[in-house]
Amino acid sequence: MPPIFSGPAAVTVTAYYLRQRPVELTTFDCAVRLIAESQGRIRVELDRYLLGPSAATSLRVALPDGHAMQGKIIDGCNEPGGGWLLIDVEHDLALKPPASKGGAAYV
Repeated sequence: MPPIFSGPAAVTVTAYYLRQRPVELTTFDCAVRLIAESQGRIRVELDRYLLGPSAATSLRVALPDGHAMQGKIIDGCNEPGGGWLLIDVEHDLALKPPASKGGAAYV
């Protein structure tokens, strides 16, 4: 399936721990490819290892044009050379492919 977005994004990884505040880490200008796997499910492909708290449960991707999505991490593989994360999108702020902007390629 072709990507619905390919380019830099701000990616926030969140872990929720019992009786503690959530722990978040954001990586700016992270090269990603977003692929619609099925209704409400997005595969986020990464070109490098994504830093974040251990046992992360949620992922938020903010695109350069202001669109964003967030959801529970269902599955994934995070390795030094890259990887992928599959999320069930809980919050999607109208992710639609507009014209190319600022180096980010919408496919």
